[in-house]
Amino acid sequence: MENNNENPIVEEAVYEAPVFETPVVEEPVAEPIVEAPVVEEAPQVDAIEAPAYQAPEEVQALGSVEEGVIGATTAPKAPERKKKEKAAEVKETVALFSTKNATWSEVGKVAEKWLTRSHIRIATPEEVAKEFGK
Repeated sequence: MENNNENPIVEEAVYEAPVFETPVVEEPVAEPIVEAPVVEEAPQVDAIEAPAYQAPEEVQALGSVEEGVIGATTAPKAPERKKKEKAAEVKETVALFSTKNATWSEVGKVAEKWLTRSHIRIATPEEVAKEFGK
């Protein structure tokens, strides 16, 4: 028989009804009690100490080598700079409450001048705590 693409071969499909099994209920089985394993401590071993490293007194730097030529040379190590401790500035913090957004470029952060405005007053501690979620 000749296979012709215009007349495709059709096979009949046979469908079977699905089979449902009833679930099997098993009674719970008591699990055996397992004791925690005993951990033995490893014997202590003395640590090996590394030799102390001394920084060189001279470090590599750029400088005059021969006949005015600039090249790699050594220079004495610069002394460590000591940081000055900054004096702790005590700033008095004042919280202000305003019923609207306001800017005053000439005044800036001076609270006394801001308090002359009718819509600004000193905020209560409860208002400050509420604003910052405390």
